[in-house]
Amino acid sequence: MKIVSFTMVNNESEIIESFIRYNYNFVDEMVVIDNGCTDNTVEILHNLIHEGYKITIFDESLAAYDQFRLDNKYLNRIIDTLKPDFIIPLDADEFLTGDSNPREIIESLDLEHIYYVHWQWYVMTENDNASESFIPKRMQYCLKEVAKNYSDGSAVTKAIIPAGYFRKKKLTLSMGHHTVFGNDSVEIKELDNLRLAHFRAISELQLISKTCCYTMRDIATMSNNVETAQRTNQMALIESGLDTRAAAIESSFGGYKHDIAYRPLDLDYCKQDLTIRYARLANESLTDRVLKTGREMAIRAYNSERSKKEKHFLKPIVVWLDGIKGDECIFPDPSNEITIMAQKYNIRGYLTTTPEIRYLKVNYRLIVTPDVLKFLPHQYVVIPTTVDYDDIKKKLVALGVESDQIISLSEYKKHLGVLGNIYSWIGFVPSAFNRVMAYVKRNGIKHALSKIQQRLSKD
Repeated sequence: MKIVSFTMVNNESEIIESFIRYNYNFVDEMVVIDNGCTDNTVEILHNLIHEGYKITIFDESLAAYDQFRLDNKYLNRIIDTLKPDFIIPLDADEFLTGDSNPREIIESLDLEHIYYVHWQWYVMTENDNASESFIPKRMQYCLKEVAKNYSDGSAVTKAIIPAGYFRKKKLTLSMGHHTVFGNDSVEIKELDNLRLAHFRAISELQLISKTCCYTMRDIATMSNNVETAQRTNQMALIESGLDTRAAAIESSFGGYKHDIAYRPLDLDYCKQDLTIRYARLANESLTDRVLKTGREMAIRAYNSERSKKEKHFLKPIVVWLDGIKGDECIFPDPSNEITIMAQKYNIRGYLTTTPEIRYLKVNYRLIVTPDVLKFLPHQYVVIPTTVDYDDIKKKLVALGVESDQIISLSEYKKHLGVLGNIYSWIGFVPSAFNRVMAYVKRNGIKHALSKIQQRLSKD
């Protein structure tokens, strides 16, 4: 039997290694959708892949938070490509558990039902071992009762999905993986012997960083959901002056007032190594986490303004920045070739591996490093003729840029075709003229002519 899990992540560095190492004991493959992580989550995932874990990462960094749409998109893709018997939708704070080995329980289920399981809700307490990096060992107390919906008092459910039955019944997964819908004849069974251990909040740092970062993202998007209300409530709690440890503990209960019990997860079912190896990557400072999210939001604002200036009918590209200059202070120094390209094509930004010049602009385009490339919409990363194509491509692939995204300038021109190249040249003349006139207006004609002369003698 083939069991595949899928998970959408956004800044889960503190829990993602525990999540993978534990749940991998019960599944054959894991699919992870990156919805714009700015922390070290993706780096940790790549390290685990290098260890041999079968994890596929899909990048949805440009998509607004829309769990319903993305979950159903990738659920159906998994059915089509991986051909699993069971699909387990998991959030990054959910760990499979049960009365016996979760894998054996799932394998015993027939494939002609949808299954609902309940949360086993873990909370922070003063008994937690804060120095323990493996989360199920750190937190071992949970609510005595199952979590219930605020609206009607019914138990919160999470879906376990036989892939063939889901497709046959033409079902849709609800927001948050709680239920399925779309066919009144669907057979549903609730299981008591299989559960999802839910670790909603695991530390003060996680609470504060997620609250700050998610609030910034929510301000900048049009989303309106319960998660937003939870985060703004948490923000008010923090800003009220309440001790952060107390705030984190209160948040971990999620508003439930039930008694708690000592129920550590049974790790005897785990044959995979549970040793946490990337604690350093997980323990980013609050300053770094907030700064990275702030940069992400600034790049999204840049995208909004840059897109207004782009040509119709051409998709945006990113171009390798082919020159830098300076000793004590380093500056971008683009060639004439990529300066002309900026007037012909929709260059959304320039790519570099020189950290001293990232987030500067040249030719009115933002300069980025590979770690934030995913936040710039682009069809290709184009390598100009002024540098060694193979050398630059090898360097970028080693830094995580997809190989099939990287093409040479000549390849890009072939992709445009005859009409695309004609269109680019037609747009070049007015674009170049407008740029020259704008420079004259700001600096005067004498300085502008001198600048043009310097540029023409550059290459």
